[in-house]
Parts: sequence; structure tokens; C-alpha cells
Amino acid sequence: MKSRIVILSALILLFCFSISNSTENYIPSGISQHIDVAQMGMGGITTTIYTNSHTLFYNPALLNRQGLEVDIINIGLGLDTDATDVLKFVDDHQDDFDDFESLSIEEQEQFFLDCSEFDNKWVGVQAAPYIGFAASHFALGGYGISYFDVKIDQGVFVPALAMKGYMDIVIGAGIGLPVNIMDRSFEVGITGRYIQRRSFLPIRINAQDVNDAEDIFDVALDSLENSTNGFGLDVGMVRSMKLEMLGRGIDLDYAVVVQDLIGSLGGYVKPNIKFGAMTHIPFADNFLLPRWDFGIEMTDFFNRQGVNFFNRINMGTEVALLGGFAKLRSGFHQGYPTWGAGLSLFIIHLDYARFTRELGTKPGQFPETTHRAQLTIGF
Repeated sequence: MKSRIVILSALILLFCFSISNSTENYIPSGISQHIDVAQMGMGGITTTIYTNSHTLFYNPALLNRQGLEVDIINIGLGLDTDATDVLKFVDDHQDDFDDFESLSIEEQEQFFLDCSEFDNKWVGVQAAPYIGFAASHFALGGYGISYFDVKIDQGVFVPALAMKGYMDIVIGAGIGLPVNIMDRSFEVGITGRYIQRRSFLPIRINAQDVNDAEDIFDVALDSLENSTNGFGLDVGMVRSMKLEMLGRGIDLDYAVVVQDLIGSLGGYVKPNIKFGAMTHIPFADNFLLPRWDFGIEMTDFFNRQGVNFFNRINMGTEVALLGGFAKLRSGFHQGYPTWGAGLSLFIIHLDYARFTRELGTKPGQFPETTHRAQLTIGF
């Protein structure tokens, strides 16, 4: 029986691998994979989470365990940690940007040197509104993700400003069902997503052209008017088992999610296969400490982007205190530490996270660290 399960799993992985290599017309889905601020504090773990209405976008198989969750208002905002430094630098050197050509050679050299501190470092703001409904076996949801980044580019001869941005709008519906496969019970689920993306590629503005920045902004806004539409079909599976530890049983959930098993966004989207496991600490079963979870996951099993192994590993923990009124979170996302906290009072929920993601191909190359805050009104 075990051998048949192994063979079945191998065939599924082989099928996904063949799809991912069937064409070179690959357009990555990027950050259209939604991550709630609460999960950011836990290192970005999603494959084993079913404590909010975002489950259909995390792992639709967990809708089989989902309780009623409704997010009427959910607004998340983010600010890169270096953004204030860059904005202050631009403000302090506004005259240098405006009249670069009139500066003396020595002043231009000093300005060029001052810019080197921020050279090639993207910083920006993010916004992620969400609305969703989830209940046992079924969920509906929609969200938007907006990124707007700027950077100071030291350049070769003349310092410059550059900017880029995009907006994703995603609407999804998911169902979860228990099934029997080879005399074993599994929980499976499927989510369909509609995706609309608007973006503009990096635009570079030389220092002497900053006075014409309004024209550049107009070009960027015109680019955002043109959208690329697509879809994604996600499938998931989860199963539980009991482990013995210190004479007590531990609940262990293990799961697999294939995001974009079939997907398109202006071109073919390769499947993203994710594996995860989460354990629930056995002594966390009282009012002061009602829940303590620890999880780990691996994303992008076939390494579509060709990144370092650690870029695909997330792990994290969440401690619920005082009957769930307060939550403390910490973890590692792509090798970078994350942490956060949450407060819940009736239908009002506040969450905060300090979250880092790697924009390069290996840890330490181009990390982007943001402060994320989120207000949720729902039940």
C-alpha cells in the first residue's frame, strides 16, 4: 500500500515537472501569492494555516477544517525600513537634484559620493486590501496588492532616481472535500483565481531631469491603465498524524500545495509546488496559553527561478495568549528573521510584522525589509 502511495506521489510530481518545462514562455506570478501580515510575522508560512479567511489562497484542502471567518474590512500597509532615509536624503539634496548641472565639479563629485550609500537600493510602500468569507468546505475572497518602489542610482556619470510599480487584483473561490485514496483518508481542495495585473517597468530619471518628473509620473500612470489578465488553478492536500513526545500525543499536519497547476498571466505560469508541516505543542491547552504552533515549509520545489535553497525555506511559530486576545509571532523567511504581534478585540483585529524577502537569487544579495501593519474588521 505504501509503495502505491509513493508511486502516485511520484507521478504527480513528474506531471508538474513536465508542465514546468514544456515551454519557455514563462511569466512568473510574482507576489500575486497573497501573504497576510499575521503569516509574515511567522516567516511567511501559509501551507498549513487555517485560522482566518485567507485559507482558500493558502491551501484549499484546509477548508475542510475551516471555521466561519468573515473579513469585512482588511487593510494592510507596508513601508520599507530604508524608505525614510531615502526620502530624507532626497529632501535634503533637493537643490542638488534641481540644479545638478550648475554645481561645481567638486560639488558634483561630493553629491555623487553621497548617493553611493543608497546606490541600487529599492525602497517603497505597499498596500494590500482584502475581503473574504470562509466556512467549512467553502470560501470566497479577493485582494489587491500594490507596490511602488523608488531608488537612488549612483550611475556612471550622473546620479539618478528610478521607480517601478505594479498592482495585482485577485478574486478566488475554493472548495475542500474529504476523499479516500487507496483506503486512506485525505483532505483535498481546489481554488480558482482570476488575476489582473497592471505594472510599469523601471523608469530612470537623471538628476538634471528631476524637474520633469511629473511627465515621468504621467507615463507611469498611463502604463498602469493597461492590464494583463490571467487565471490560476491551485490544488492542495493535507493529512494529520499523531506523534508521541514526553508521553503525550502531538498533532502533526503535513500538506502539499500546487499553486498554478494550470495558470496564465500574459503567458504560461509555471506551477509552484510547496510542502509544509505544522505541529501543535501539547501543553498549550489553557486560557493563558490556548495554542502554540510551530511550522516549516519549502516553496518552489522545482526551483523555477534558479535561486539558493535557503530562499525557498520558511519557518515560524505563533503563540496565542489570554484566550487568543494577544498573539506573538516569529520565524525565518528565506533565512531572514521575522517577528510580529497581534491583538483581537471582538470584531477588531490589529496585526504588525517586520518582514524581509530576498529580491536576489541568494540570501544577503538584495534583501527588502518592510514594516507591515494591518487593520481587520470581521468575525
